[in-house]
Amino acid sequence: MIDLMSLQQLAQLQRDFRKRKILINLEQTKYKVIEEAVQLLEWKVTPSEIECHIFWKDTYVTDEEYRRLLPYQRINHFPGSYMLGKKNELCRNLNRMRKMFPDDYDFFPRTWQLPYQSEEVRQKQGTTIFIVKPEANCQGRGIFLTKKLDPFLDKHYVVQEYLSNPFLIDGLKFDLRIYVLLKSIYPLKIFMYQEGLARFSTKKYVKPQKKNLGSVTMHLTNYAINKRSKDFIFNNDTNKDDVGHKRSLSSVLKYLQDQGYDVKQLLNQIKQVIVKTIQSVQGELSHLYRSQQHNNDGIEQCFELFGFDILLDSSLKPWLLEVNHTPSFSTDTPLDKSIKKNLILDTLILLDVKNKPKKKYLDQKRAPIYQRPIKMSLEEKEKNYTKISLLEDKHLNGYIKIYPDENKDYYEQFMPPKPKERESMINQQFEQVKNLEKTLKVQVDMKPTQLKPIKRLSTNQSFSDLDGQSLQQLTGRNIVIPQTRTTSQQRPFSSITAINRPNSAIRKTVFANQHQNLNTSQNQKRLVYPPLAEFPPKPVYKMIPIKTFSFQKIENNQKNE
Repeated sequence: MIDLMSLQQLAQLQRDFRKRKILINLEQTKYKVIEEAVQLLEWKVTPSEIECHIFWKDTYVTDEEYRRLLPYQRINHFPGSYMLGKKNELCRNLNRMRKMFPDDYDFFPRTWQLPYQSEEVRQKQGTTIFIVKPEANCQGRGIFLTKKLDPFLDKHYVVQEYLSNPFLIDGLKFDLRIYVLLKSIYPLKIFMYQEGLARFSTKKYVKPQKKNLGSVTMHLTNYAINKRSKDFIFNNDTNKDDVGHKRSLSSVLKYLQDQGYDVKQLLNQIKQVIVKTIQSVQGELSHLYRSQQHNNDGIEQCFELFGFDILLDSSLKPWLLEVNHTPSFSTDTPLDKSIKKNLILDTLILLDVKNKPKKKYLDQKRAPIYQRPIKMSLEEKEKNYTKISLLEDKHLNGYIKIYPDENKDYYEQFMPPKPKERESMINQQFEQVKNLEKTLKVQVDMKPTQLKPIKRLSTNQSFSDLDGQSLQQLTGRNIVIPQTRTTSQQRPFSSITAINRPNSAIRKTVFANQHQNLNTSQNQKRLVYPPLAEFPPKPVYKMIPIKTFSFQKIENNQKNE
């Protein structure tokens, strides 16, 4: 049996929550369904950025916006959540994890990032069909199918292998939109909503060929594309959520169960896909969150609703297509409004926003001497954590807690090392380096093997006393060996004091006005340097006194004239 609630059960669920005077800022969102959910909780909407408890935005949060948050305020995005929301960043993170855990991270199609991986993609051309996506667009804008990628290799795109064997219902291709709440990044807390959407294409599926590669209503399941088709059927009755080209998640799971498929195993696989995907960026997100967080232990300042798009293949294996950091909350049909309104309502209840942190902060500010809040001890943090987890279990409503759960030990291998573990790893690396240095020092201190001394030419030796050694062996250079002398010509180097050269080879200094001997030989004339050039005499400078004058005298003279 399916463990999830149906749409009708979720709509009739009695939700238990405390009525509090909470203020929420909705200035940077365009969806009216959020305000309707806030009214059910009897909260108030305010444009003030100081008095509000919660900010709700439709875009990413910058570092400056996050730093401006007061200690009691919360915002619906994590700093750095683009690592999941942008296709190129998601590709980079999942590929990195696939290299480390190839068997566990096989739930997304092979993906490349252009132009950085153009050489790898070029080798795959002709073997498969690619789906090309822009890096940061949404709602299916700019997506197309192709077999050849040569015109796009130098442009910024994300390229995936096209899954040509999808699971079909009524001959139509579809994907699942699953809503996931990331309530905390450190410690990690992930919740999956029990209801979602199934979005169908409007044209019956045929395997991709040259003729139908351009048919977006056949190969793409995006609602923004298919709703423009004349064949699109809107769902106008929440009691019939299995009709039309946009259906509820529970209706599709019920259909699969009626067909004899193991839906429980499918849900477990989907949960693993969600948790592993978030774990791929948990280290970086937690670092950004903790480095910019206020000193307010026990308050989770960020939360985020993600939309995971998952495709089922013919063997009912879930494949992750992309993650939306700001899923659409537009309510074109009653089905949309029922699902999304309950989703936002249960999200705000699960946050458990209180007035006490705000009051405490304002009292500290009004005090004559401001005292910074004291950090909680480990025991206090553990007590606070268990208290929050109990409240979460009590106010789940339409959510399911998928991390931490009974499979926590299995997920630990994908988690980044904790601070203490990281310190121990660094210490181990230092010890390894020290051991290497010690071994190198021992090798250097060891005496080298005694080599035979090389025979060299002394001052009282001739070439014949070198036992046939060449000059190349003696000097280590490629030198031409001179011709051997006769015994009468052999003499030690110490006797070579001067070489008898003719007088013509001796350089003579010639001064400027010196006359050369005309009777000298030709050799002497060639070797004698030319006479030095006569330089002109240096000029003599004389100091000439200059009469001093002033501008005042000149002006007086001009006036007198």
